[in-house]
Amino acid sequence: MTSTISDYKKELFREIEGMPDDKIKEIIDFACFIKVKDVLDHSQTYFWTTKWQEMEREADSDKKAGILIGDGTLENLLNELNK
Repeated sequence: MTSTISDYKKELFREIEGMPDDKIKEIIDFACFIKVKDVLDHSQTYFWTTKWQEMEREADSDKKAGILIGDGTLENLLNELNK
């Protein structure tokens, strides 16, 4: 028996039923990634992972809070650390 798109959709809904919101969000993020993966430079795909995006949000938060050292360049960071 060959599965149809409708069968796959039903299976997907069964699998996600009762999952916590954060897991469903991961599934949605992955679905979005699948839609755009062919247009992304494959050497850059890591930067679109959930983990990397969380780190980006953390860095943005640190910038807003003013708790960064230097101006974002390696040279300036080393200068600040050597003071």
